[in-house]
Amino acid sequence: MELKFKFLGKSCWVLEVDKKFKIGCNPSFLIKKGEDIKFVGPEDESFKNVKLWLLTECSPNHFDEEGAKVIEEDSKIISRKECGKLLRDKKNSNIDFLDWFKKREVEIKGYKIIIEVVPAYKGGGFLSNPISGKVNGYFLTIFNKNSEVKRIYITGDTIYAENIIKTLIYYPVDTMVANIGRIKNNYFSDDKTMDLVMLNSFIRTLNPENVITIFSKGEAARKEMRKYIDIIEVGEEKDI
Repeated sequence: MELKFKFLGKSCWVLEVDKKFKIGCNPSFLIKKGEDIKFVGPEDESFKNVKLWLLTECSPNHFDEEGAKVIEEDSKIISRKECGKLLRDKKNSNIDFLDWFKKREVEIKGYKIIIEVVPAYKGGGFLSNPISGKVNGYFLTIFNKNSEVKRIYITGDTIYAENIIKTLIYYPVDTMVANIGRIKNNYFSDDKTMDLVMLNSFIRTLNPENVITIFSKGEAARKEMRKYIDIIEVGEEKDI
């Protein structure tokens, strides 16, 4: 099975399956004044033939009204219910609002895809627990007609947490798409996100064959992050 991953900027990417269709994640195009974030525009061909969209959360860096416009009429959408306000003009039959640990199975052009929602956590500091319930991670299992299988873990914006590992520890992971938030968290901060230590913990525990690291910040922050780790560039493609 031939998979080609392309990073489109912010938290958005597409995965092309055997040149037949694409799976996409988090279309978002709005930025604040003065932000130096690069991204591929909605008119780009990359957004064509995306038959399955995964929305990890309903925040401006992940999904917005402009992002909703690129979702084609026949695309299936897996989302949190908070994104429903931006999906009012989409067919209800194509949308599944899923909470943690729920599964859906879809068939697209002869491929069976099982989507399992994985917990994701934000924040958590010296005197506070991580925030739960507003972010989805996803685990995809893709089967083709020849019974070839690819398994992909999409972290979403999350910290490293035991409940995540419990869900995934017995799965072989072909590719992990990891959203890293900063180089190092402040121990006393209550806005923790995935940092380098947490990323390495995920890799060490899950042992994925491939890791694609997404960093959705502006160019100045990306330049600093490149000193420590390889991050995928906007518009870059990778065979996985």
